[in-house]
Amino acid sequence: MSSPVAHIQVMSRRQCCLCDDAKLVVEDAADKGLCTWECVDVDTDKALLVRYGKDVPVLLIDGVKRLEHRVTSEDLHQALGVAVC
Repeated sequence: MSSPVAHIQVMSRRQCCLCDDAKLVVEDAADKGLCTWECVDVDTDKALLVRYGKDVPVLLIDGVKRLEHRVTSEDLHQALGVAVC
Protein backbone atom coordinates (compact mmCIF):
# COMPACT_ATOMS: atom_id res chain seq x y z
CA MET A 1 0.00 0.00 0.00
CA SER A 2 1.49 3.36 -1.04
CA SER A 3 1.64 6.36 1.26
CA PRO A 4 -0.68 9.28 0.53
CA VAL A 5 0.73 12.10 -1.55
CA ALA A 6 1.08 15.62 -0.22
CA HIS A 7 -1.63 18.19 -0.88
CA ILE A 8 -0.48 21.64 -1.99
CA GLN A 9 -2.44 24.85 -1.78
CA VAL A 10 -1.08 27.61 -4.00
CA MET A 11 -2.06 30.94 -2.47
CA SER A 12 -2.38 33.14 -5.52
CA ARG A 13 -3.83 36.30 -7.06
CA ARG A 14 -4.98 37.18 -10.54
CA GLN A 15 -2.46 38.83 -12.83
CA CYS A 16 0.51 37.52 -10.86
CA CYS A 17 3.30 36.20 -13.09
CA LEU A 18 5.11 34.45 -10.23
CA CYS A 19 1.82 32.78 -9.27
CA ASP A 20 1.35 31.52 -12.82
CA ASP A 21 4.91 30.12 -12.81
CA ALA A 22 4.38 28.41 -9.44
CA LYS A 23 1.13 26.82 -10.62
CA LEU A 24 2.92 25.34 -13.64
CA VAL A 25 5.60 23.82 -11.39
CA VAL A 26 2.99 22.35 -9.04
CA GLU A 27 0.84 21.09 -11.90
CA ASP A 28 3.86 19.28 -13.36
CA ALA A 29 4.53 17.61 -9.99
CA ALA A 30 0.88 16.60 -9.73
CA ASP A 31 0.99 15.14 -13.24
CA LYS A 32 3.89 12.96 -12.03
CA GLY A 33 1.78 11.75 -9.09
CA LEU A 34 3.87 13.55 -6.47
CA CYS A 35 1.03 15.63 -5.03
CA THR A 36 -2.51 16.88 -5.37
CA TRP A 37 -3.11 20.58 -5.50
CA GLU A 38 -5.53 23.46 -5.57
CA CYS A 39 -5.23 27.13 -6.32
CA VAL A 40 -6.62 29.52 -3.70
CA ASP A 41 -7.33 33.06 -4.91
CA VAL A 42 -6.60 35.23 -1.87
CA ASP A 43 -8.64 38.06 -3.40
CA THR A 44 -11.84 36.08 -2.79
CA ASP A 45 -11.40 35.84 0.99
CA LYS A 46 -10.86 38.95 3.12
CA ALA A 47 -8.92 37.07 5.83
CA LEU A 48 -6.58 35.54 3.25
CA LEU A 49 -6.15 38.89 1.52
CA VAL A 50 -5.15 40.48 4.84
CA ARG A 51 -2.79 37.60 5.61
CA TYR A 52 -1.07 37.32 2.22
CA GLY A 53 -1.84 40.59 0.40
CA LYS A 54 0.59 40.93 -2.47
CA ASP A 55 3.02 38.50 -0.82
CA VAL A 56 2.22 35.65 -3.21
CA PRO A 57 2.63 32.98 -4.36
CA VAL A 58 2.84 31.00 -1.16
CA LEU A 59 2.75 27.20 -1.21
CA LEU A 60 1.26 25.36 1.72
CA ILE A 61 2.16 21.68 1.76
CA ASP A 62 -0.28 19.74 3.91
CA GLY A 63 -1.23 23.04 5.54
CA VAL A 64 2.32 24.19 6.32
CA LYS A 65 3.93 27.17 4.57
CA ARG A 66 6.93 25.74 2.73
CA LEU A 67 7.68 27.90 -0.31
CA GLU A 68 7.02 31.41 -1.53
CA HIS A 69 7.66 33.75 -4.44
CA ARG A 70 9.93 32.15 -7.05
CA VAL A 71 9.21 28.42 -7.00
CA THR A 72 11.33 26.00 -9.00
CA SER A 73 10.74 22.31 -9.57
CA GLU A 74 13.94 21.62 -7.61
CA ASP A 75 12.62 23.63 -4.64
CA LEU A 76 9.29 21.82 -4.77
CA HIS A 77 10.89 18.37 -5.02
CA GLN A 78 13.08 19.19 -2.03
CA ALA A 79 10.06 20.42 -0.04
CA LEU A 80 8.20 17.23 -0.92
CA GLY A 81 11.22 15.12 0.00
CA VAL A 82 11.59 13.47 -3.41
CA ALA A 83 14.55 13.23 -5.75
CA VAL A 84 14.58 15.47 -8.81
CA CYS A 85 14.11 13.42 -11.96
